[in-house]
Amino acid sequence: MTVPESTSPLMTPEICRDWIDTKVFPLQPETYRNQYPGFPGAVGLEIEMLPLFDDHIGEAPRGVPLQGQTDSLAAWLRKICIAHGWERIESGTGRDQWLMGVKLDQGDNLSFEPGGQLEFSSRPYHCLSEAINRTTYIQSLLDRELKQLGNVSLLQVGINPWHSVDTIGLQMQKPRYLAMNEFFSRISEYGPRMMRQTCTVQVNLDFGRDEETMAKRFLASMLMAPISGAIFNYSAFESGKYTGVTGLRQRVWRHLDPSRTDIPKLDYLLKRLDKKACVNTWYDFTMNARVVFSARQDYRVMHQPTTWAQWMSNGIDGVKPEASDFETHLSLLFPEVRARGFLEMRSVDCQSRVWQFVPAGWWTGLLYDDRALDAVIELMAPHSSNLYSLLQKAETGLSDPTVAALAKKLIDIADAGLKRLPACYFGGGALKGLEVFAEHFVNRGRVPANDVMDEYKASGRLDVACFRRVESRWNDLMVRSSDPAHSV
Repeated sequence: MTVPESTSPLMTPEICRDWIDTKVFPLQPETYRNQYPGFPGAVGLEIEMLPLFDDHIGEAPRGVPLQGQTDSLAAWLRKICIAHGWERIESGTGRDQWLMGVKLDQGDNLSFEPGGQLEFSSRPYHCLSEAINRTTYIQSLLDRELKQLGNVSLLQVGINPWHSVDTIGLQMQKPRYLAMNEFFSRISEYGPRMMRQTCTVQVNLDFGRDEETMAKRFLASMLMAPISGAIFNYSAFESGKYTGVTGLRQRVWRHLDPSRTDIPKLDYLLKRLDKKACVNTWYDFTMNARVVFSARQDYRVMHQPTTWAQWMSNGIDGVKPEASDFETHLSLLFPEVRARGFLEMRSVDCQSRVWQFVPAGWWTGLLYDDRALDAVIELMAPHSSNLYSLLQKAETGLSDPTVAALAKKLIDIADAGLKRLPACYFGGGALKGLEVFAEHFVNRGRVPANDVMDEYKASGRLDVACFRRVESRWNDLMVRSSDPAHSV
């Protein structure tokens, strides 16, 4: 195996720590502070969706193939790109040409997960309402044009309720995904399931204007991660059957590889709230996470358990890592909250369109209001040594009394925090959605998956119509909440 000659210095503990300090934990950009004085931070949204043929033949709908010159998601997106002036990112030529992603007109992106899930990723918007408005516009456009071009609809749920790993296949044949598939498959069944079946809503927030705010936001986001996952359980079915839990996606991710998916140890942050504590926390997590592959060695998969610290210290077959390897390693860390120049919240199942912005209102209200932020830490810090147990319990939604009690307290804190932010943060239905969600689900000890389970039991069928009937009732809830006679 030929290894390209190194073009950058080999990584050392000192270089890694400096990288994390400067690139992983930057304070809020000065340009943002100057342009939006009084605003707590920018907001970005990422939403993964399942493309399905909308023909409703049988209980299991047909999945839409990702690649192909005709009758594929890529073929129809190419036409949409031409119509709207979007930039296509292509690989290969002719019949071997693959659509790898799309750059939209305002800096947002469309991309694809390994199982063909379609992901919309917004750029950072200066407030939550702006991110919501942009996301809603793009989704409406895609709904309309995919329906017209291919009779395709986009379903939003935490895990594919019908199609198996083998049925879906690995639809993005990137070298990175091929290596990941091989690596995770040797650990357990959960790696391929994560790559091909799961969908999430991710919310991206910045670290704030000073080190104490940075440390508080980082600590609070991790402390409340299990409760965040629990209240948004929306992944109760697999292969058309109830799985016994309402949050199967959480189980899949938790078992993927604990060295990269667990919540980092919080000892540093519980002792001191500053940037150094953030850096130390992420440094230790990064050093102890296993290496998946070496891109410079033809994407060689590391079958022998090798942590980053071990690779950096001992090398593998005489090869030690450089900067590009470290950047890849950081991109393959999948904890509940990932630090990557901003806070990436990863705990939540993808939600129905009715509730898809509630996680953003939840996290923004809890982390961007200073009073709410302090209240989160005060409430959750006593549970810091028990977070893994709470993550396990989160798979069954709010059935555990401790999880349910914490969820009710946190959603009240989130509601109050969101209301104290500038109005630009709770428009676009963010505040109303949070309040209706709290009343219908959290305060009753329920999660969205419970409503789908009830409909499934009543109808005896788990087809797309089952999800749509539940969504229709949820839409009615939102409409009634706008009527003063039925206000929540």
